[in-house]
Amino acid sequence: MSATGSLLIGIIGALMFLISLFAFSQRNWKGGLSWLLFGVGLIAFLTYLDKPSSNLWP
Repeated sequence: MSATGSLLIGIIGALMFLISLFAFSQRNWKGGLSWLLFGVGLIAFLTYLDKPSSNLWP
């Protein structure tokens, strides 16, 4: 993984976590959980794209 990609993934992950934490603090459990799950999926996808073998993806 590249250093720039890891930094970008970390920033996006922290932002998604803070958004979900804000939703939980507003007693919006469904919104907080959906933001958290969406963030985990986005981090997984970006991590996959940052792998060196992902250039084989058509």
